[in-house]
Amino acid sequence: MFQKYGKALASAFFAALVVVYANASGDHHLDATEWVAVAIALTGAVGTYVVPLAPRFRWGKTAVNTLLAVLQVLATLILGGLDPNEWILLLLTAGQALGVAVTPATSDNGISSKDPFAR
Repeated sequence: MFQKYGKALASAFFAALVVVYANASGDHHLDATEWVAVAIALTGAVGTYVVPLAPRFRWGKTAVNTLLAVLQVLATLILGGLDPNEWILLLLTAGQALGVAVTPATSDNGISSKDPFAR
């Protein structure tokens, strides 16, 4: 199962951490900035799951998640500034992007995220 859904599972795991962290930090209520962070993390998890791998674009799932990670960094810097809570959020965001980049996946079309020339 991990060989097929590794990228989606990694993204969902870090998205769940973002949700828990956003709710647990500060006043234990999600404010507008935290809702944006949660929305971006959840969109990354869903996007990683639904984007199929194609022979020419085996990096598609990683690209989707990386673009959303960049959006999260920009949203954090623009909306709320950088304080210790935001550093932890950015570390979780980086973990989500890196987790997707290093884990395996195989789409229903049989295309794997592995290098087609690797043995």
